[in-house]
Amino acid sequence: MFSCSKSLEDRLIGSWQLEDAWKRVFLGRDHFQTGYESGIFTFMENGDASYTSNTDTLTGFWRANNYTNSYYNSSTDQWESRQMRRLRISLINFQQNRWLEWEFDDFSFKNDWGRIKAEQFSLGNDRVYEFGRR
Repeated sequence: MFSCSKSLEDRLIGSWQLEDAWKRVFLGRDHFQTGYESGIFTFMENGDASYTSNTDTLTGFWRANNYTNSYYNSSTDQWESRQMRRLRISLINFQQNRWLEWEFDDFSFKNDWGRIKAEQFSLGNDRVYEFGRR
């Protein structure tokens, strides 16, 4: 289901910290805490991933791919498509019975590849996560 292009992979490899998370609301943002702001996410070239903080260590994998999303545009009465990037992060710590399973419907790079803006789309409940390179 997931395949990685080399250029996409290269840009994600490294260490990242979650800097902000919010829900889109009418005329603004509703910021929230995920519990993963204090640690570092590391994405390795082989697809392995980890999250490390002062209190937690979770390990697992990450996957990313490009895909085309089709949708109906009611204003043009046409089916249209756009290119998107999917990102999945799956991490677990069996001893602490903790797991993290994030699947982002689209993500983009900002500030010369130094930031990731990852989005989860849901009817009326879109969420946005921003990561900074460390």
